[in-house]
Amino acid sequence: MVGVKVIANDTEFQPELSAAGSRLAVVKFTMRGCGPCLRIAPAFNALSNKYPQATFLEVDVHQCQGTAATNNISATPTFLFFRNKVRIDQYQGADAVGLEEKIKQHLENDPGNSEDTDIPKGYLLITVAFSQPVKLYSMKLQGPDNGQGPKYIKIFINLPRSMDFEEAERSEPTQALELTPDDIKEDGIVQLRYVKFQNVNSVTLFVQSNHGDEETTRITYFTFIGTPVQATNMNDFKRVVGKKGESH
Repeated sequence: MVGVKVIANDTEFQPELSAAGSRLAVVKFTMRGCGPCLRIAPAFNALSNKYPQATFLEVDVHQCQGTAATNNISATPTFLFFRNKVRIDQYQGADAVGLEEKIKQHLENDPGNSEDTDIPKGYLLITVAFSQPVKLYSMKLQGPDNGQGPKYIKIFINLPRSMDFEEAERSEPTQALELTPDDIKEDGIVQLRYVKFQNVNSVTLFVQSNHGDEETTRITYFTFIGTPVQATNMNDFKRVVGKKGESH
């Protein structure tokens, strides 16, 4: 897809992400009358032509209020990066150079954009970025029962940059998992080492193999279970017994 696709309403957004599939989707959230949005618009259009292997979308936060709310957009312009409908990164501001660096970062390790890339059998690399720091307890990771479901996984958190397969192989993970067939069923829950996932901004999953030694690994659904990291405000606590000044 060459050029920027303007999303007219909320119902168009998810189908466009689905159509992008495994291609990188760069989504610009803009607002009418926003000076920085207007300044970066020509550069964004130019980038869409320079990198035709990616999908470029534009969303007006007033016309698509539901989409903006779902993605926690609090300022414009904000650029979100998706792959396989999963949000993997974000960038704020009207710096065209910085935006292009982000795009190049996510494209350079994309196996689909390199003709001579030799992907090891069953390997899969997925990064998820959160809109705020979170504490993670567990995850749900579903896969098919035809042997393509994930088995051995290395989990990394808060990586400063994208990693490739070679780096993922040799790096020490935050947690390593060997999933059973029951773990990847619809009702399966995979527990994480909670003490190691206390202040998480991003998670990278490196799948090293699947259950059937198949050429391709498939993940049909995954999500993380946790809570936002929030500072505790003692003024929010309510006294339920005794009077002020009393100790118990």
